[in-house]
Amino acid sequence: MKQARLPGLLAAIMLLGFALAGCSSSSSTSEGQKELVVAFDSDVPTMDPHMHNEPNAITINWHIFDSLLYLSRDLKIEPGLAESYERKDDLTWVFKLRKGVTFHNGEPLDAEAVKFSLERVLNEQQKSPQRGNISAISTVTAIDPYTVEIKTKEPYNLLPHRLFYLSIVPPKYLQEVGDQGFAEKPVGTGPYKFVEWVKGDKIVLEANPNYFKGAPKIGKVTFRVIPEVATQIAELQSGGVDIIRMVPPDMLAQLEGNPQLAVTSTPLLRVYYLAFDTRKKPFDDVRVRQAMNHAVDIDTIVKKVLGGKAVRTPAGVNPNHFGFDAGIQPYPYDPAKAKALLQEAGYPDGFETEIHYFTPGIGQQIVDAVISDLSKVGIKAKAKFYPESSSFVEKQRAGDLPFRLGHWGSYSVYDADAILQPMFHSEGVYGTYFHTPELDQLITDARSSVDQEKRKALYSQAQQLLHKEAPWIFLFSPMDNQAYNTRLDFQARADERIFAYEIDIKQ
Repeated sequence: MKQARLPGLLAAIMLLGFALAGCSSSSSTSEGQKELVVAFDSDVPTMDPHMHNEPNAITINWHIFDSLLYLSRDLKIEPGLAESYERKDDLTWVFKLRKGVTFHNGEPLDAEAVKFSLERVLNEQQKSPQRGNISAISTVTAIDPYTVEIKTKEPYNLLPHRLFYLSIVPPKYLQEVGDQGFAEKPVGTGPYKFVEWVKGDKIVLEANPNYFKGAPKIGKVTFRVIPEVATQIAELQSGGVDIIRMVPPDMLAQLEGNPQLAVTSTPLLRVYYLAFDTRKKPFDDVRVRQAMNHAVDIDTIVKKVLGGKAVRTPAGVNPNHFGFDAGIQPYPYDPAKAKALLQEAGYPDGFETEIHYFTPGIGQQIVDAVISDLSKVGIKAKAKFYPESSSFVEKQRAGDLPFRLGHWGSYSVYDADAILQPMFHSEGVYGTYFHTPELDQLITDARSSVDQEKRKALYSQAQQLLHKEAPWIFLFSPMDNQAYNTRLDFQARADERIFAYEIDIKQ
């Protein structure tokens, strides 16, 4: 009897072992399909690639959609849906499309789809926050089914850079389901198809076996919404997720010594800032804005919160942007000067305010430090956290956040235009918070000039004006500390994207 039961017992033990092995790793499914699980610190506001500028949502877009051009890992512009392009003259660009590409629903990718997509973003009634990126475009013409001509109002050297983040969408499907339907169930041409979105919990994608560049190596990708960094770390350690981003330096020690985990630090183009609504009191007074720049000990925040892994951005522009003026020095930490400026502005006892923010983890640490520093000069600030980024983004676009912590990645365009135009031009997506006629002209002239030295000079003037007017408390650009399971064949990208199509899981 005992001998007869041994094979069954052994089989049960083996099955249990296999089951436990499957539970210990997020890198495979029960069907043997490779699966990647990535942690997001917040949910996305929408699945519509034209109706946001939020970094997590851009990551999702990269998986579901394609653009005319593609930004490679080494930040070079490569063919995307356009197999080639040429500049006919200062104002005319011609793009030749790949043949045989279809959207996930079978709809063909053609010149009309490209025309529809660009014109949708350009349409003022659509209210796309990406409109400013391509507002230099005057006309889009479908020359034939696979040729698109784009004309600009003025010379615009950055057009190719603006097109590698502009997703091409299926006209017939979008018109059939409407904007709201498309925002919930997107269809693109990308390497992954949309499966489900459980708001506040997860986004699930599956491989597109017919992708024009070849089928993805990873069959399923899940993005889990995990706001707390400590929980992300615990999930990474237990195998619940494979990759986490923006790990605070003071938490990196928890990952050291684990042979199954690795950490990489990458310089970012992203800039963190505290922005004022300069139309509203007390932030309409430049002396108040300058005082608050002097009141915050940013160097100490960089040291204590970021472990020294950040560079100051004294006028908002990142040192890696073309046109950065290295001669502009950051506001020095000077509480006495801050108090003097506040008294001069009529606020000798300070005032009360709220700091609005939606980024947990590092965001909360930054806000806590700023609140402490401001209290030393009499400014009583409270934190207002938005668990859902969509609520923050909606208020931000509406101009309803008088004082907010934000960050901007410039769509990975390494040119000062990519931050100056959206943030400080009257037609920019957030230009309503601060702009001037002089600044508008500087940004417009730099955008349209083909003389790089002239553009540098114009950007320098713009940064000097911004430094003086202080529409932000100018913070820093941090390093991105990414931690991942060593089962992955993974290299971090400098543009922040976690792109499953470039990742594999070691056998």
